[in-house]
Amino acid sequence: MTSIQRRTVLGGALAGLAAAPALRPGTGSRSGVDGLLSLFADTPVVAVNEGAHHLQDCWDLLAVAMFRPGFDAVVIELGNSRYQDVADEYVSGGVVRKSDLQRIWRDTTQSPLDTGDVPVHFRVLSLARALNLFAGRSLRVLLADPPVDWTRVHTREDLDTFLMRRDECWADVITREVLGKGRRCLTVGGGWHFFRNLPFRNVPVLVEQAYPGSVSVVHTHAMAMTAQAERCVAGWPRPSVVPTRHSAYGRLPITELGSLPPGVDPGLTMADIADHVLFVGHRRDLTSAVGEWEVYFEPGYWAELDRRREVTGFPGDLTALRREGDPAMFPEER
Repeated sequence: MTSIQRRTVLGGALAGLAAAPALRPGTGSRSGVDGLLSLFADTPVVAVNEGAHHLQDCWDLLAVAMFRPGFDAVVIELGNSRYQDVADEYVSGGVVRKSDLQRIWRDTTQSPLDTGDVPVHFRVLSLARALNLFAGRSLRVLLADPPVDWTRVHTREDLDTFLMRRDECWADVITREVLGKGRRCLTVGGGWHFFRNLPFRNVPVLVEQAYPGSVSVVHTHAMAMTAQAERCVAGWPRPSVVPTRHSAYGRLPITELGSLPPGVDPGLTMADIADHVLFVGHRRDLTSAVGEWEVYFEPGYWAELDRRREVTGFPGDLTALRREGDPAMFPEER
């Protein structure tokens, strides 16, 4: 790190940051899929915050990584663990109806706010199936969401019982199906489920109670919204993985992520909450995995989503689901 970069990092003045030269990744940075897979040399669990839900670029990198040896399972946030046997049957080469597979992502605790009808979820399953059948792999796709049965959800309280168990269920899947069997996994989901030093017990906390030091937390650059954060990744290869402790990015304040959950210390830095940062592109270049808006014209499915909206008190306008989404993750920045 040059003296100019060191003054930029430690000074903390926005005016100084505006005038400083582009910063380099720093010690320990690795480019490409190798950078992500190299983390398994240190921990059996690599937890990747997707940066923004359904960020196509993050899921594309995951798809490429699945072709490489190094881990035994992919653990996805938006998958109802009630249907783990369906996922196992499909990825092992079984004959499974698409309507049964859809329940994996359609029937999670996040419905109807997020139905999971985006192509990247099915792609993880289909890639695992192809690799298992024709490339000699033994990949599992593990489902992390609590086993809610929507036919028995008639009140908000019925759903809340499962919502409160999301991180607990996620951690249990990892400890039982991965670490308990001496295996390794890559898990993908929202950052607050993974970030360290938070005032609540999330996935790494729960997993590392049973298996200390077993998780590498990776933050995907996308949530950070300021020019300061974008400047820190200037010149980085796309993609690249950088230790937060050895980069200017790690010294960024957590407030770069926007509004914080209640009780989170605004004085934390990115290095305090994540071990590594994954760069898959500047915000203006990032792509959204556009939802399959056509499926919401299925009368039976639409009626059930509307029922769930009434049951959960979801305040949003479901008709927005029936419109094609913008392929730009952050269209206002293009």
